[in-house]
Amino acid sequence: MSSDVETKSAVSSRTAFFIAASCGILLAVCLVAYFGISEIWDAVATAGWSGMAAVLCAYFLSLLFCAWSWRVLLVEKYPQNRGLTFLWARWIRDSVGNLLAIVPGAGEAAGARELTKHGLKMNVAAATTIVDMTTEMLSQLIYTFMGLAFLFAYHPSEPVAWWAAGGLVIATIAVIGFLVAQRHGLILFLEALPAKLGFTRAWEGLSDTGSIHSAIQSIYRDRRAVAESVGLHVVGWLAGALETWLALWFMNHSLSAGDVLSLESLVFALRTAAFVVPWAAGVQEGGYVVVGALFGLGPDVALALSLLKRAKEIAIGVPGLIAWHISEGKRFWQGRLADSRK
Repeated sequence: MSSDVETKSAVSSRTAFFIAASCGILLAVCLVAYFGISEIWDAVATAGWSGMAAVLCAYFLSLLFCAWSWRVLLVEKYPQNRGLTFLWARWIRDSVGNLLAIVPGAGEAAGARELTKHGLKMNVAAATTIVDMTTEMLSQLIYTFMGLAFLFAYHPSEPVAWWAAGGLVIATIAVIGFLVAQRHGLILFLEALPAKLGFTRAWEGLSDTGSIHSAIQSIYRDRRAVAESVGLHVVGWLAGALETWLALWFMNHSLSAGDVLSLESLVFALRTAAFVVPWAAGVQEGGYVVVGALFGLGPDVALALSLLKRAKEIAIGVPGLIAWHISEGKRFWQGRLADSRK
């Protein structure tokens, strides 16, 4: 009975994500066709390989800060874990999350699994991933607030600024609610939920490694580490804005730092709000067209910017997926060999 429920739930989830992805991709294709493929291609060609290389360098800088922000959460408790471990795990996490977004939480699960293969217990790896996700959300609120501040300062009459401010208030309430829920047993409830529902596959390994909830509370007690994680994530977001500034500069449509910050923070807020759409397909493209218009960017340039970012995700993500596949395959065969020797 429980296996039938699990199967139906999985099928319905896959169907919903397939429909959302299809609609988003169709919207993106329609935008490109409507505003002109040749004009968009001209803008991308103007950036050229130099622009793409600059975007990749800025992304790698952002990746470094994201990995560092993850690492600082465990510096005091697990000093033996090196930064390269978290850099590797973050690369895998982003690669899986960006390219396999049709599976919710796949990137975070893959990143946590990589940490377990480098010495962390499962509950600690899961806990630090959840806390890192939380500090990243907090940092995005700060980043969006910074972008809104510039938007109100230089474009106070734009109605979108007030809509964005309203959205920021709602997002802030949601993140605070998530924090409070973590403090008051949300993870304990989720740990016990599969067993209560009679599912055949609950959280594996918790009896050996302890509670994820207790590990999360232990991390939160180090408030300095949590604050450092938030701050490093903010720097990572700013590196993402540098990525956009460089892309536009190479396309000969440079904007001021404040305008780029406003543009990026609003578009990423839209992407976050539309998390149900895999890859933010269509949402990102439409966001750059609509928000970019506030800063004088034509739709061809806005769509070219989005396509450059898509190309970056593929250029970084495909090697990450290959590396992840090789790593998992190696562990699988090592496990088979170990079993055969018993």
